[in-house]
Amino acid sequence: MKFKFLYISCLCAGMLLGSCNDMYDFGKDGTLTLEDVFTDYKLTGKFLNKAYSYMPYYGASSAGGTFLACYTDEAQDGQAVVNSAAAGYYDGKASSSDNIINNSLYDQLCQGIYICNVFLANIDYATNMTVEAHRSKWKGEALLLRAYYYLQLIKRFGPVHIVKEPQPLDYDFSKNKVRPTFYENAKEIIADCEAALLEPELPMRVNSIPEKGSMSKSMAYAIMSQVMLYAASPLWCGDNNYWDEALLYTERAMNELKKAGFDLYDPTNVGVPGCTIYQDYFLLAPEYVQQPKQDVETIYAQKGQIGDLWQNCGLPITPGATRAGVCPTQELVDAYETIDGKFVLNIDKPYLDDEHLMPNYNTEVLVEHGGLYDPENPYANRDPRLKSSVYYNGSIYDLKNNKDIVYTNVGGNCGIDERNTSYTRTGYYLRKWIHYDSRKNSNKDGYWRFFRMAEIYLNYIEANFYANNKTVTSDALEIMNKIRKRAGMPPVPSDVSSKEFEYRIKNERRVELAFEEHRYYDVRRWKIQKDVEGVVTGMKISGNNYERVLIQKRNVVDDKYLMWPIPRTEQIKYNLAGVYFQNPGW
Repeated sequence: MKFKFLYISCLCAGMLLGSCNDMYDFGKDGTLTLEDVFTDYKLTGKFLNKAYSYMPYYGASSAGGTFLACYTDEAQDGQAVVNSAAAGYYDGKASSSDNIINNSLYDQLCQGIYICNVFLANIDYATNMTVEAHRSKWKGEALLLRAYYYLQLIKRFGPVHIVKEPQPLDYDFSKNKVRPTFYENAKEIIADCEAALLEPELPMRVNSIPEKGSMSKSMAYAIMSQVMLYAASPLWCGDNNYWDEALLYTERAMNELKKAGFDLYDPTNVGVPGCTIYQDYFLLAPEYVQQPKQDVETIYAQKGQIGDLWQNCGLPITPGATRAGVCPTQELVDAYETIDGKFVLNIDKPYLDDEHLMPNYNTEVLVEHGGLYDPENPYANRDPRLKSSVYYNGSIYDLKNNKDIVYTNVGGNCGIDERNTSYTRTGYYLRKWIHYDSRKNSNKDGYWRFFRMAEIYLNYIEANFYANNKTVTSDALEIMNKIRKRAGMPPVPSDVSSKEFEYRIKNERRVELAFEEHRYYDVRRWKIQKDVEGVVTGMKISGNNYERVLIQKRNVVDDKYLMWPIPRTEQIKYNLAGVYFQNPGW
């Protein structure tokens, strides 16, 4: 038998395998051969476990100490008033040497891909497999891990050279003079997903608690849906039209996942008293059983709770909270419709000025014209997902006992403040994932979902619309209304215009997936980032006066911010080989 790359030195293991001594018993010379690994059942499994260790962390502290939402028009980092990574980003200080959001992720993902490549190059030759079925199962997992890591890499940094064999230390970078397209990358990622689906021992879904966090065939469908949707989008498609393919993969994903029992979380009774169904879902621990009785929506979730949101993105009235953290913007709040399904702002021109201080109201929504929106009572009669995701002035804090009011007005118990980082900068606080009974020594906050069925449905709606030349089909309308019904919103009428439906597709993603690290990539793949991220505002309330206030003018509207820069260290490697590519503007 022949194993690919016969040994990994202790130095290389420290660089590529992390804390190697936690996994392996090294020989006296400090080396462990791959033959040692792949002739030992337990070490083979531990090698795969190491591949999982490069999974990107999401939620709090995932992006320069805050949420990725704070780098788009969803939120403002509360720490930016004093000093934070986000403050530097807002000022346009990102560079190829310091992209500010996350400087280690490129290497992290590449290392994870390398470990997957080594595993896949050797698993077919592995001997002494105590449970032979694990050869197929583990191979499928490694294929999906590699596909997922490549997806995370290209959605941030743009297309890369897909490598599916372990690279030697003297790898010749000059082979890669022509950069592939995003579509070509997508097809390579899909190929790994298709290969994983052919593995007979890889389950469709995680079946037990000990297997939580493991890849399953459901992930293959989710990855294919997202990567092909991105490939068809304006940023990546060039002069090509890939919407038919995006629809093909997304419809297939939706149908296969539905057959496997996935759907929207919609229980008879919520688990957390006082919560809406939508809010309750994000507090619910993912269930890992063959036929979930409640959590039918989660395709893949972070193993544990999101760390201490109540403290780092909390309310001043929460015992032990230290900072406001993620402060939702007025722009996000404006996106939530009134409860009768009408937009608050004009969809053609939401604001009459460049600083967003003069809202251009949708006339029919105003109370003076018989509508449900009152600018002096702006949070009444709104989409229930608003109160489920955002704390605003007058929000009830203790939902179980229906008491304790959050006052964000000037001087209120959670009042807006320009300098104190324990208080909101925008007039709003994050509520999604945060349990009202969380506090020191009692963290009841929720769980991050990497993929959930609502995203697959929204992917399908978008792909269906564009693949059908912007025609509103009954299938797309039915699924949008399914999502809205779960949220407590009325259906979109069947006679909706193509123009309005296109706007609704983007807005429905905005409110349904708020803060879940979709908006950042959505506005870039749609190429509207420069139109929406230059200004963010908040709401300052004094007495009965509601005043929109400018929070930040951000120097991030150049086209270069459509992609992260290739790290300078990586760029140098290519330059030395006579290869010159960097994302535009960096």
